[in-house]
Amino acid sequence: MAEAKQGSIERTWLIRNGHVVVPEWGVMEGDVVIDDGVIAAIGRGVRAPAGVPVYDASGKHVFPGFIDPHVHLGNFNRFEDDCRTETISAAAGGITTIVNYLKILRHRPTQESYERIFDEVFDAINTTSSVDVALHCVLSTPQHTQEIPLYARRGIPSFKFYLGYKGSEKALKRGAVAVDDGIIFSGFSEAAAVGDPALVCIHAENEEVVRVFEAKIPDKNKATFLDWANSRPNLVEAESVTRGCYFAEVCGAPIYLVHLSSKEGLAVAKAARQRSPKPVYVETCTHYLLLTKEDGNRLPGATAKIIPPLREQASVDAYWEGIRDGSVACVGTDHCALRMEQKRHVWDGDPAFPGMETFAPLMLTEGRRRGISVERISQVSATNAARIFGLYPKKGTLQPGSDGDVAVVNLNARDRIQASRLHGMSGFTPYEGMETTAVTEATWLRGHQVYTREKDWCGQPSGQVLLRPAGKGSNAVSQP
Repeated sequence: MAEAKQGSIERTWLIRNGHVVVPEWGVMEGDVVIDDGVIAAIGRGVRAPAGVPVYDASGKHVFPGFIDPHVHLGNFNRFEDDCRTETISAAAGGITTIVNYLKILRHRPTQESYERIFDEVFDAINTTSSVDVALHCVLSTPQHTQEIPLYARRGIPSFKFYLGYKGSEKALKRGAVAVDDGIIFSGFSEAAAVGDPALVCIHAENEEVVRVFEAKIPDKNKATFLDWANSRPNLVEAESVTRGCYFAEVCGAPIYLVHLSSKEGLAVAKAARQRSPKPVYVETCTHYLLLTKEDGNRLPGATAKIIPPLREQASVDAYWEGIRDGSVACVGTDHCALRMEQKRHVWDGDPAFPGMETFAPLMLTEGRRRGISVERISQVSATNAARIFGLYPKKGTLQPGSDGDVAVVNLNARDRIQASRLHGMSGFTPYEGMETTAVTEATWLRGHQVYTREKDWCGQPSGQVLLRPAGKGSNAVSQP
């Protein structure tokens, strides 16, 4: 093992005596050495450079830093402000990498080229973020689709298209611009021509059908949370998944289905996977694995309002089975920072909530309760996202040469989620009062310790923008 480099001792650590989770093959008892920001060795009794700090992980699990592939910084606040507060929250939850959706309307008053904002966005991340940040671009104009090769060369090769939200002024204020089928076809074709690791992402909903169900609610001021959730039924997602997957198939583009929520949507995706020559990836979110719409109905106002809405228990169970059998590739959070006063009223409340800091504890608690191995949870919470988005093996694993991104988690600690103890700006959580049997104890980002629970301390911002130039990496995740 190489000796620590001069001046790099603060990025060199020995994490010893842990249950080390290597997602590709299993759990081993031993140590992890981070030398100058990268994993130098794992094993029993490994040697570390003299004088390095030691973290005793006895009785705890040592995971690769978790990756959240679905985050919205700047959705309601200034991008720089969210970059600062919400990435602290991520680090406190064991997340070391996020993939954020850039929306041009949240940075400029018109839908101009993303080339106009890249430099300022990169600067904000590099100066204020506590975790590493990769980016997706939300595309909404013919110019955007024509510039896909340019964006990919800049290191942003994943592109989101909103199939829902047509005619929604509220969605426009959040930067979510619905697109027509011509933009979808053009964008998918351009992305297919770029090659790995380029792929298309879709928000799958049919807004025209939603309006049919909304019209059946005579007085929206008296609507309950269930009324609102039922106005966006499972079929509006399943139909849109069908359409998106068909375009991806004929254009030859790998497709990543963001925040799928319904059992019908998952079934359509699995069927499309059997036909398509390119990968069809499914992402779900923590809330679709832990909450039903009946749970949301018991919470105040629009606390649990999210789009797509929470579903019934059968869909929750279907996605856990998808994690077990490999048909669900990734889990994210759809994290947004906003205040509870924006969610007082069911119909008009904003459809968003925070979720990064609670991500790993909740996934590990419920996953283990359902008999899912910690290796599998690590795959859907880190490794697969790294592979799909061209970040592997720097991210998403514990191997010599990988970035020194580590989360130490105590899987024998009982805790209760309380918004008052979370580190983001929102001040509320839909998981208030939930008991967990997993607690994040410490987090390292490229060898920098960025969180320790013992001192409730988050270190200085150490995050960097992660660029993923086209032609590097691949979408190599096995599919059932």
